[in-house]
Amino acid sequence: MKKQLFGSLSLVATLAILPIAIFPAIANSSLGNQQQSNLRVAQNQQRPVALLLSAEIKKTSRDADGKEVVAWNQLPSNPKVVPGSVLRYTVTAENTTNRNMQNLSVTQPVPGGMVYVIQSATKASADNASVDFSIDGGKSFSPKPVVRVRGRDGKVVERPAPPEAYTHVRWNFGETLSANSRTQVSYQVRVK
Repeated sequence: MKKQLFGSLSLVATLAILPIAIFPAIANSSLGNQQQSNLRVAQNQQRPVALLLSAEIKKTSRDADGKEVVAWNQLPSNPKVVPGSVLRYTVTAENTTNRNMQNLSVTQPVPGGMVYVIQSATKASADNASVDFSIDGGKSFSPKPVVRVRGRDGKVVERPAPPEAYTHVRWNFGETLSANSRTQVSYQVRVK
């Protein structure tokens, strides 16, 4: 099993988090207490990787030909979302050093009151990058989580986990996050 960067380096990341209930924090990262311009940011000048979390809301409209047009708008600081609204959370990881970072992994919770949109998580562009999911509160992860259900015949079978079961998304950014580089990953949720 590979050593994760967070455990081996005690990484402290920079996070920008809007102070609203629908905006999750990046798991496994430290947060500072300083409030500034409605942003909460970790305060550590020695960090090798900066992490930024942003959110957008999906807006759909129709063009002149009647085709659906999708736009992603920055989530305002005082958002008004209704059941069925789709949000996209984007994690930007930036290696701020002159050396490659090994085995970077970031875990992001699915916020309460929301449901993960199946197959919406993007994978980092690096070789050997992966995205895994948890359905047990972040205790274990799998690229395709399954649940065991009892069929009408009494046999227990495995089925793909329903969207409501997803609790966390975890990205492994590949073997290396190159020096002075930046990468982005995202996932979508639907408001219950």
